[in-house]
Amino acid sequence: MKKRIAELFCGAGGFAEGAREAGFKHVWGVDNDEDSCRSFEDNQGCKSYCEDIENFSKPSRLKKIKEDHGNIDGLLFGFPCNDFSLVGKNEKMEGKFGGLYKYACKVLNFFEPEFFVAENVTALGKKLKFNSSEQLLVKDIFDKEKLQNQNYQNFKKIMGDLANCTKNGYRIYADNYKFEEYGVPQTRHRIILVGFREDYFKDNNINFEKPKKIDTSFITCKDALKKIPKWATHQEKTKHDDRVVRRLQKTAEGKNVWDLGDDEDGLPGVKKARMSHIYKRLDSSKPAYTVTGSGGGGTHVYHYKEDRALTNRERARLQTFPDTYNFFGGKESIRRQIGMDVPVLGAQKIMKALKKSLKKNKKKVPIHHDWMIKGKGKDLYFTGKEDLSAQMSFDFNN
Repeated sequence: MKKRIAELFCGAGGFAEGAREAGFKHVWGVDNDEDSCRSFEDNQGCKSYCEDIENFSKPSRLKKIKEDHGNIDGLLFGFPCNDFSLVGKNEKMEGKFGGLYKYACKVLNFFEPEFFVAENVTALGKKLKFNSSEQLLVKDIFDKEKLQNQNYQNFKKIMGDLANCTKNGYRIYADNYKFEEYGVPQTRHRIILVGFREDYFKDNNINFEKPKKIDTSFITCKDALKKIPKWATHQEKTKHDDRVVRRLQKTAEGKNVWDLGDDEDGLPGVKKARMSHIYKRLDSSKPAYTVTGSGGGGTHVYHYKEDRALTNRERARLQTFPDTYNFFGGKESIRRQIGMDVPVLGAQKIMKALKKSLKKNKKKVPIHHDWMIKGKGKDLYFTGKEDLSAQMSFDFNN
């Protein structure tokens, strides 16, 4: 029987699609964006609730959800990353979105699912530098002399709060993923948390191992954008003004507007906030740089050969959505839905690895994870690597 899962901050359904392909059954999702909810419900064939998470997570509301749909085995939540991303104000826990994971705690406490999977950007754990032996116990979150990093404090706070959900708690493994290493044609770096309810973890001898990286060369953006069928939706091209077209004509593959220097068709008057992905062409020999869901002119991802921004279907290809996946809303709404989602292929591989770990009669073997915290625990364990700063960076220069 398929495991029944539900999802908070479900977006258009990238994580859900990956989970479906891995053999899980979604029973409901929730998001506060109407277009995303329509996209999710139409493609996943289950109920989506379009409402604010604060209202949805109230006990009376959750009781009604359980009455309508029954219990769930697992919960997914890709809590919005806006306040942790290096793009934007980077307001962390104090921002509008920083504390939204706490609503996931309320849902976990109510349903007590066997497992959960959560996703966020790696800027959450950026610049973590510890010289360690094989295993280091990191103590005293507020010891500034040891940590010297607000991002790490936020990271441990989130891990600790989630680990203490329900009367049993959750044993959580946190790992940094570079999705291009798993076959996604895009340099997209995220932290994935996989948690197992502690009693379930022990009773079933859970042995969770990350999915295997591809043993071939990375999938290039050129390969990913080949042979898009004419029947596929969302192929409307952007109509650029003449200056933008000239700008792109002068920009080589893999280069951006700053490489034009003081050229009149570049941006010679801009001296600050020169993010590397502004009017940046794709490099046809490499995976795409990170597809984003927000930002004005210059942030739409630009074709390696043609003098234009990508279509939404091309962006969806880089996010590994199937060509049959349909999105609702206007052009910019669809762009946001695609850019904010989890690559389908990455989600599928993570969920397949989770599914494998749920099988009984396993021999316990030591498995490396970047971070681990025990159910009801307060101590966060860092295992294995001497310096995570390079691995846990979020760099649009890729």
